[in-house]
Amino acid sequence: MLNDSSAADGNDGVQRTILTIQELNEEIAAAMDQGFPRPLWVRGEIQRLPADAARRKHVYFELHETRGSGAAEYQISAQIMDWDRRRFGLGRFLDGSDPDLQLANQLEVCLQVRVNFYAPFGKLSLSVVGVDKHFALGRLEARRRQILADLEKAGLLDLNAAVPLPDLPLDVGLITSPGSAAERDFMSGIEGSPWAFRVTLIAARMQGERVQDEVIAGLMRHIKKGVQLIVITRGGGSKADLSWFDQKDLAEAIATCPVPVITAIGHQIDHSIADLVAHHSCKTPTAAAEFLTGRIKAASDRLEVAAAQLADLVLELLERRRQQLDRCGVLVRLAGSVLLQARLQLQVVAGRLQQALGGRLNQAGEGLTGQTARLDRAAIGLMSRDRARVSLLAQGIRSGAQALLEQGLRAGQDWRDRLTRSCGRAIVGRQRQLDGLATQARLLDPVLILARGFTITSGAAGKAILATGELKAGDRLTTRFADGSVASVVSSVSSWAKGSPEMTSQKRRTRKKGKVSDRGEENEDPGQESLF
Repeated sequence: MLNDSSAADGNDGVQRTILTIQELNEEIAAAMDQGFPRPLWVRGEIQRLPADAARRKHVYFELHETRGSGAAEYQISAQIMDWDRRRFGLGRFLDGSDPDLQLANQLEVCLQVRVNFYAPFGKLSLSVVGVDKHFALGRLEARRRQILADLEKAGLLDLNAAVPLPDLPLDVGLITSPGSAAERDFMSGIEGSPWAFRVTLIAARMQGERVQDEVIAGLMRHIKKGVQLIVITRGGGSKADLSWFDQKDLAEAIATCPVPVITAIGHQIDHSIADLVAHHSCKTPTAAAEFLTGRIKAASDRLEVAAAQLADLVLELLERRRQQLDRCGVLVRLAGSVLLQARLQLQVVAGRLQQALGGRLNQAGEGLTGQTARLDRAAIGLMSRDRARVSLLAQGIRSGAQALLEQGLRAGQDWRDRLTRSCGRAIVGRQRQLDGLATQARLLDPVLILARGFTITSGAAGKAILATGELKAGDRLTTRFADGSVASVVSSVSSWAKGSPEMTSQKRRTRKKGKVSDRGEENEDPGQESLF
């Protein structure tokens, strides 16, 4: 009901109603109560839900409607108050105790709400009093089926399963939440085996909107490290919790992974899309550890069987070779008698050849002695001619070297004379410059300036004062004379304006002391101003 005192006539004579903010907000609240007397159902996408919502007394978040643009075209504030949580049992949808659904960001839900308008702040919000978990699960299932259809069409469902699984998968990359029960269960199964596994853990969230990005990043890092296979594991949870492993980008990353991926995401009945595209899926982290240890155990058993078979085969081959050696013994004895007869025949033939070749060798020796004498005489003649040629060449080399040496000595003496003259001239010039600079330094010595009757005035920091603009009343000054110094305090500061009589008089005194240059400029005698 409007307050009559708020009525007034406008400039046009028409009566108008003026409301205060309180009256306006109370009217809106009354209209909202009348328009929405009972709770109603609203569907939308959850956003800005706190990560610690299960521990908060009151939980505030937003509901968005994205429509086809993908952006939040409409939104409204919502809250789950502590008394509504206890009255309607809503806590199970926040702490994960409900077996089917846990509220999370980016989850489309259907909520039963009361429309509230808080008059003091003019704020409209929705108070949640009920949750339709079947709606959310239905939306999740519809999205899941669409993603499966897209993956099957792209040929990705069996892609990772085609990657060969190592017989001895000892280098394992693990993706899970550090310190979780899933990590402990998996590592207990691995460490309890007799095999030397090397497990590299990369941390990732296993629940919430960051699951997809962090698990994909973990896959990429393990691939760079060069592991033999990758295990993705977490504990159990509701269907809504595990639906984070039904996302399309995550499924594509697992399907296209160049190493086998083993999933153990904690499903007891259903399989996530990540399970379907992985090389192998296990129900629990313990089952994943048993799968790996079992595979190595099977390979070890096959190795033991192969070793036993190899030992039997070696024994069989040794037996065959022993039998062959027995038969070879008979052949060796037969060969020995044949070799003995052949040796006797060879000795007879060798004696005959020795007698036949003896005479021919004597004749060849005599001829060889004559040839050797002729070669010696020819070699002596060639050596004499070569010795004479070498002597002539050595004499020419000595003469050329002596000439080059004398030429080099004359050139060196010439350069030494030039360098001596040049250095002497340079030393004389530098000495003259040094004498001139020493004279200037003596003339510019402040002691000489003070002796001529000038003074030097400096401030508290010891810096010479060059102009009145550097001073202010109260500054302490020190004036230095030739025979001592005087301390003073500035009582006032006055500056001569350009063109004043004082400035003119000063210029005259300065002009008398200085000389006029060719350009009309005055060269002042060295004094306090020229020094500082």
